[in-house]
Amino acid sequence: MATRNTEILVGVTVLLALAGVIWSVTALREVRLAESTQRWIARFPDVGGLAEEDPVTVHGVKKGAVKEIRLGEGEVLVEFLLAKDIRLSRESGVYVRNVGLMGEKFIAIENLGSGAVLVARRDTIEGIYESGIPEVISQMGSALISLERLSSSVDRVLTLAEDRNTVRTTLGNMEAGSAEFRRAMADNREDLREAITSLRNAADASRRIAEASEPRVAGALEDVSRASSRVDVMATRMDSLALVLTRVADKLDSGSGTAAKLVNDQRLYDDTQATMQELRALVRDLRTNPRKYFKVSVF
Repeated sequence: MATRNTEILVGVTVLLALAGVIWSVTALREVRLAESTQRWIARFPDVGGLAEEDPVTVHGVKKGAVKEIRLGEGEVLVEFLLAKDIRLSRESGVYVRNVGLMGEKFIAIENLGSGAVLVARRDTIEGIYESGIPEVISQMGSALISLERLSSSVDRVLTLAEDRNTVRTTLGNMEAGSAEFRRAMADNREDLREAITSLRNAADASRRIAEASEPRVAGALEDVSRASSRVDVMATRMDSLALVLTRVADKLDSGSGTAAKLVNDQRLYDDTQATMQELRALVRDLRTNPRKYFKVSVF
């Protein structure tokens, strides 16, 4: 009896020691993990079956794991551990992606960037969910269902048309129309040949006329070119003349120069008028009394 109690005591002691070792290893692992990692929170519209302990990779290299997934208001919040040597910025992209044919999920981090650095536990990262093979297969299932419905509708339409002889009637009408067209072509074959020959002759005549008129057209174009050059020269001269007239008008308006004074000085105008009147009176007097001004002596 004492031996059996001793064995039980030894067994319990061994189990307790083993449990203590396992707990110590686990606790030590958690402590080391906490010292070498930091906890981040990302917000996703959907995670598509992402689970805890799924890997977190940075440019394809595993650097952490998912620790907790919880639902928010119209969103999914994912907490994950990431190595402390990884610095995330606002330019970083956090994605939920698929790996393998079975649709296993993981978190991928890309483009660490050089922008403003994010702080773990304080900043929530806006994540992006990328559709994978399961989603594509699901969409293909919906497309196959729609295709099956379309096929059923086509079958019903063909069955109804066959019952009413619609297809046969249509095919018969098409065959009759084809035969009628062949007969019309055979009956009017000579007329068609003549029409094609006439069109060919008209095209040849048009080409000959164009070739004969080519020198005259070239000469006309050359004349137009020379006339255009002359018009350009005339326009240049007219621009110069307009500039000169503008300068003259400016001088007349400003009152500078003899012409401007003659135009703008009223007193000079009056004196000129008086002089002209006196000159006219002198000419009339000279015509009336020439001896008054000229003396003739005879030797």
